[in-house]
Amino acid sequence: MTDGQRRARLGVRHALAPSTRSDGPAGAARAVVALHSTDPSSVHVAAWARTRDEQADAASVERALYEDRALVRLLAMRRTVFVAPVETAAVLQAACSREVAARERRKLEGFVAASEPAPGGSAAGWLAGAEEAALASLAARGEATAADLDWIEPRLAPDGW
Repeated sequence: MTDGQRRARLGVRHALAPSTRSDGPAGAARAVVALHSTDPSSVHVAAWARTRDEQADAASVERALYEDRALVRLLAMRRTVFVAPVETAAVLQAACSREVAARERRKLEGFVAASEPAPGGSAAGWLAGAEEAALASLAARGEATAADLDWIEPRLAPDGW
């Protein structure tokens, strides 16, 4: 197989060839398992490259993420953000994100300990209380943004320490 044939085959498989482009951002992500995001705009560019012109705007990506919930944004390999179809997100979570989460948790525990948010108390206890508050708020509402949680629970706000 020549290099040109190999590139053409990849273009078809990755939905980059015009005849294989998807109808929307979720299909674009499925074509490559997940869309990789090195910065906020790269997910939109990756989706745009793999969708038909009438489905290739930033609003369609945002709609798929936040309204249709067909896509999920998550940290995966090397703490990089990926946007994956809902049905694929669990696989990425299990394969990559748990290890990333464990590393990030250790860093967070160090930051909390260094900031001494609970004079006379332990950083671990403070963090456990903040977690319980966040989970209780989410359970009561069903869903909430980070800004909502900041407003509901002052310990979760950046200046709540």
